[in-house]
Amino acid sequence: MYITISPQKLGGAFSQSAGDFVNYLEKENEGKNPLDKEYFFNQYEEKIKPYQVIKEIDGNTAKLKFKEPKYYSITISPSQYELKHIQNNPEKLRAFVRETMKDYARSFHREINGRPISVDDIKYFAKIEQERTYKSNDVAVRENKPFSKQIAHLKNEIRKVDRGEIPGNIRQLENDIRKLVRDAPYKIRGQLVEAGMKKEGLQSHVHIIVSRKDASNSYSLSPGSKYKASEVKMHGKMVKRGFERDRFFQGSEKTFDKLFQYKRNYVESYT
Repeated sequence: MYITISPQKLGGAFSQSAGDFVNYLEKENEGKNPLDKEYFFNQYEEKIKPYQVIKEIDGNTAKLKFKEPKYYSITISPSQYELKHIQNNPEKLRAFVRETMKDYARSFHREINGRPISVDDIKYFAKIEQERTYKSNDVAVRENKPFSKQIAHLKNEIRKVDRGEIPGNIRQLENDIRKLVRDAPYKIRGQLVEAGMKKEGLQSHVHIIVSRKDASNSYSLSPGSKYKASEVKMHGKMVKRGFERDRFFQGSEKTFDKLFQYKRNYVESYT
C-alpha cells in the first residue's frame, strides 16, 4: 500500500479552483460509454458528477487565504498483491476508501465542539483509476533515455537516406535500431518503455480530493500540518492540533487487512 498526501498547487499558472485537477482526473473517461465511466463518490453517495465536485470543493473555502491550499490530494495505490487479493474489484476498493477515510479523520489531533473529528466532518470526493502510465521521471524511462535518443537519431537518418538527402544503408541502420532495442534495460512486449506508455499488470489506484475546511465550512483541517499531536494555548485555553501521518498510513493498512482478511508480509508493511 502506497499513500501520498499533497497540497493543492498554487501560484503561477495554477488555478485557485479544483476544476483543473478534477478535469485531469476525468482523462480515463474520455471516449467511454457512459455505462463504462468511473464516477466520483464520497462516504455516502455514488455517481457524483465532476461539476458537483468542483462546486462543493470551491464553495468550501471560508476564510482561507489566497496562498493557502483549498484542498489536499490523497493518492492510495494498493500493491499488485493487494489488488490481486481483492480481484481488482472496484466495489471493494470503494468500500476500503470509505473505511480508510475514517482512519484519516481519526488521525487529526483536533476537536470540534469538544468531540473528536469523525468522517462526517470530512468533505471529500474519490475516484478510481484503472491505468497508470510511465512518467519522464520514472526509473525505467530515465535509464532507457540514452537508447531512445540514439534510436530517434537513427530513425531520422533513415528518413534522410530514404529522401536521398544523405548516403547510407537503411538495412544497416534498421539493424542498429534493433540492437539498441535489444540492449535497452526496460521493455514491454519488445517495445522500449517511454513516457506515456501504459504500465503492465493491475494498476488500479484511487485519487481523493479532500477539502481543507471541514464539512460545515467552519474549521480548517490540514493533513499537511507540521505539528504532530500537540496542544497550544489559544485565547486563554488549551487547543489540540496536528495530524499524525504515520497513524493514518498504518491505520489504512490495518483496515485493508481486516476488511479483506489479507495476510500482510512484513516487507509489505509501512513499518
